[in-house]
Amino acid sequence: MLQLDLGKAIEEINKRKAKLVALQIPEGLKPRLAEIAGELQQKTGAAIFSFVDPCFGACDAADERAKALGADLLLHFGHTRFLGQHEVETVYLPLGYELDKKKMHFLVKKLIDLLKTGKVKKVALCSTIQFLPFLNELKKELQKNKFAVFIGKGRNVSDGQVLGCNYSAVGSIAAKCDAIVFLGDGLFHPLGISFCCSKPVFILNPLQEEVKLLEKERDLFLRKRIAMIEKAKQAKVIAIWVSSKKGQQRIGLAFELKKKIEAKGKKAFVFVSDLQLPDYLLGIGVEAIVSTACPRIALDDSSLFRQPIVNPSEMQVALGEKKLEQYCFEELL
Repeated sequence: MLQLDLGKAIEEINKRKAKLVALQIPEGLKPRLAEIAGELQQKTGAAIFSFVDPCFGACDAADERAKALGADLLLHFGHTRFLGQHEVETVYLPLGYELDKKKMHFLVKKLIDLLKTGKVKKVALCSTIQFLPFLNELKKELQKNKFAVFIGKGRNVSDGQVLGCNYSAVGSIAAKCDAIVFLGDGLFHPLGISFCCSKPVFILNPLQEEVKLLEKERDLFLRKRIAMIEKAKQAKVIAIWVSSKKGQQRIGLAFELKKKIEAKGKKAFVFVSDLQLPDYLLGIGVEAIVSTACPRIALDDSSLFRQPIVNPSEMQVALGEKKLEQYCFEELL
């Protein structure tokens, strides 16, 4: 169950004597938005307004818009700080899950058996912010069973934390371990981990109550991305799409890619928008898209686009500047 304690939010509003407060929440919390806004207004006396367009993470902080609307405080729910300076005071309020101890004990035992079957002795632990508080407990349990356990320090993230665009916490300790254990739900982050280091990835998913080795899913995913890269390779006119979201404004990267693409005798044009939706490029006549925004757009939403859509690292593979073995989610040139 997702934990939501508004005590910290109320404390921050009162401490700052904020009069006009902006709320920014993830999609999964929207069913409770009216309840949240109502409670904050009732218990603080502040005027509250809420952004209801999609929020894609801490890289999508709405501080500039909040300032333009006169807010003196932005409460950003669901994520940890990613950016440096903000245009208005911004408080990040991460959300976590309350997990059943008996079920977790069973899942950890299952994980231990699976690791022993795979003759794993040294493991690195990682998670998303929602499950991060449980990493140290998992570490203790594994150490009791004679495993050497590492939790890495990354760039602009908490210890052991992974983001769709940042696996540096794993990369910092990958060489020390035999395998990576991801605590969390979904396949996106485990896939990203598997491509950032050549180590087996084990998933402990407390929501689906599942423990497994990531293997078949990785192979299927890679086959699909190879097909997408091949289509992008054939394109003669390519859109390089930049997001204007505060933490995704990689215009420099876009123009570096433009030079590389044009050096191969192709045409490339740079386009900018806040969201990246398929209809935005209708009628422009491009044959492939390189998204420099959140990697999930090209990887999770590719079926929504009429043209093949790839990330910068995939475009480098298409251009012959990077080998497929070097494929990763982090788009760093």
